[in-house]
Amino acid sequence: MTILRIISLAWCVRLFLNLLTYIHLWYVKEYRLDRILIHLKSKQGKRLLFLPWRRPPIKPKACFVFICSVIVLVGLNFILPLSIIWKLFIMDLLLFPITTVFVLIAKVPTLVYHEVIIRKAVHTLRLHGKMTVIGITGSYGKTSTKEILATILSEKFKTLKTEASKNSPIGIAEVVLSTLLPQHEVFIVEMGAYKRGEIAKMCAMVRPEIGIVTAINEQHQDLFGSIEETVTAKYELIQGLSGTKIAIFNADNTYTQKMANRAKNDGCDVMYFSGGDTKSDYLNILRASNIRLSEDGLSFTMRYKNETTDVHVALFGEHQVENVLAASAAALSAGMKLPEIAKACLRVRPFAHTMKPLPGLNGSIFIDDTFNNNPDAARAAIDYLRTTRGKKILVFQPMIELGSFARRRHREIGTYAAAVCDEIILTNDSYLEDFTVGVQSEKKKTRVSVMSASVAAKYLRTEIKKSDTVLFKGKEAARVFTALIY
Repeated sequence: MTILRIISLAWCVRLFLNLLTYIHLWYVKEYRLDRILIHLKSKQGKRLLFLPWRRPPIKPKACFVFICSVIVLVGLNFILPLSIIWKLFIMDLLLFPITTVFVLIAKVPTLVYHEVIIRKAVHTLRLHGKMTVIGITGSYGKTSTKEILATILSEKFKTLKTEASKNSPIGIAEVVLSTLLPQHEVFIVEMGAYKRGEIAKMCAMVRPEIGIVTAINEQHQDLFGSIEETVTAKYELIQGLSGTKIAIFNADNTYTQKMANRAKNDGCDVMYFSGGDTKSDYLNILRASNIRLSEDGLSFTMRYKNETTDVHVALFGEHQVENVLAASAAALSAGMKLPEIAKACLRVRPFAHTMKPLPGLNGSIFIDDTFNNNPDAARAAIDYLRTTRGKKILVFQPMIELGSFARRRHREIGTYAAAVCDEIILTNDSYLEDFTVGVQSEKKKTRVSVMSASVAAKYLRTEIKKSDTVLFKGKEAARVFTALIY
């Protein structure tokens, strides 16, 4: 009997921890059923009954799902005419479906609440005086471009921006209601989407005059279904432009080039930016040349029409040049001059969890790039490692929601990383075989292993030496970073 009680108690603890973990999973997936279904198809999703424990943030929806789920579990304990072990077994199997039911139930009041808040925000925006609204979208680079642009424009204008990566209608509405002041002259709005119609809704709210499309890649293909669908969804920003209708595109990206051609036909004033060797005859293009990397950041020459200026930003990774150019193009469109932009760039600083160098253990350098992960961002981060000294270690979260591109992209990144890194630690075993195949295609012998956050942190403490560089890439890599720092 004592053994039975111990087993029952341990199982109850497991149910409690699993309940918190399931709610955390829903929170990470933004309580979206489409994203959860994609997760369930992954290796991690197939181990649903044995996920590592995670604690969700204390928020109204999480509390609602938790309390309702506990009530159902207690009810099942009284209702089921079975032994305690069988009751616990059934509750264990039903726990995730139970949380799913209450997440779906919570959607109704959530949608009503969101609609009320959004309407209030729209009313507030309509009463606001003259204000230039700049929308930013793309598969990657949105948040970095927004932060850079906000720093530049703040040199001349009273500027408001959406917070962190809150790039949904409710995120925009909350910023408007809590932060918008009559003095604000510019509002920078980051716009994310997983399907058609989402960006169109945001455009209807804020009525942007200037739109930036940073770049298009395979990110979220499990949700969009195809690159063409991604392009269509992102182009809603350009379709939603009003007033001056200035559309800014990446001249180095095939998909945004095509979007730019369409924007011209739709009556937009099109501007380009290029941080590469684009051989084009674009007249209205902002270019970077003579790009130089140093321990202090990036330096390059920026040219627009017949004017040039030297720019320095305390950002790391050559890919940030494109983000600076995108922001500078928008600043030019908003009325700033090239010298003013160059001066404002001196105030730009690394953003949280985006290619941010920090002192590591034993005289090493840690690069916190845990904000997100996608193929282009991964290559850019790995490129930065080429400039560092000592051993190069990559802590990497396999990329998610790439759809039919997933296996090929993991092989490619494996090959790319193996050419630079001495050691690679994966945070989970999704696409491990494909990643390993990519690594093995390189002649250089790079060790690849899969480790939990605690194991990886313990291992790295013994391996890191002076002048080594450890790059943490992806949100799961943040757990390893945190375990090492704190």
